[in-house]
Amino acid sequence: MEFKPELKVVTERGDLGREFFQLLLAVELSGSLKGASEALKVPYSTAWNTVARAERILGVKIVEASKRGGTTLTDRGRELLRRYMAEAGKMGLVLGLSDFIYAGSHDPIVEAALQRSEAYFVGSMRGLLLVSEGLAHFGGIHLGDNVQAVRIYGGGLRLIHGFKREVGVASRRELRRLRDIVGLKIVNRQPGSGTRLHIDRVLSTLRLTPEKVPGYDRIAPTHDEAARIVAEGEADYTITLRYVAERYGLYFMKLWDEEFDFVCRRGLERRVAQFVRELELGPGYAPKPNMGRVEPTIK
Repeated sequence: MEFKPELKVVTERGDLGREFFQLLLAVELSGSLKGASEALKVPYSTAWNTVARAERILGVKIVEASKRGGTTLTDRGRELLRRYMAEAGKMGLVLGLSDFIYAGSHDPIVEAALQRSEAYFVGSMRGLLLVSEGLAHFGGIHLGDNVQAVRIYGGGLRLIHGFKREVGVASRRELRRLRDIVGLKIVNRQPGSGTRLHIDRVLSTLRLTPEKVPGYDRIAPTHDEAARIVAEGEADYTITLRYVAERYGLYFMKLWDEEFDFVCRRGLERRVAQFVRELELGPGYAPKPNMGRVEPTIK
């Protein structure tokens, strides 16, 4: 027997729990409210009433008619679903509507390929554990020596080689040396993420403890969110990808290249390898020579 806490969104007008977010994800996956009701095996009227109640509680539109027919999530609805899934993933909870669930580090190229998919961007380590525990099918990691990380924390999982990406300091004003970040306000990433490890390592080289770093407790769940916060002037810098920094018009000071690989359950190697080979890499990315290949069995 197993007991798990339920994650809910609570407001003065009411609360929204797992069933509501399963419906949102089902709409995202199927492209219609009718398809979502069929996937969840609930009457269409029940699905419609659930959406109407949620919109009254939140005071915003959550779904809208698609120009291509059917129903789609509004930007607010999609953002709400994304935030719920990120928090659920941290708690070891998944909605479980897909046969190809991603849990792992955030990457904008990977995120684009996972549109209309069930994806939890919870960081490398937490994602690795969710896949290892059987709650997700595959995920992306960047933990330095990824093979060794899988050997230690992902017993029984397979590793598929991915790509390299440029990592550095993204800032609103040009920085010429790493020490220039001292005294500036950072936007951080969640504990357990590969980028958080990068940030803590960089600060350690400068002999900066968290209490000496303005903004250290400000957490952004993705590279895009961190860059947006900097671009809008709420922070001075973050550590992120060249691809993201350039997309938000930020200065970029490269620190290193890192390897981003994928892990999956046994039996899914071919499907994940195909997913990896079909990724469309952008500026600041480079394929590894063995991109899409399965690492020999890790013991």
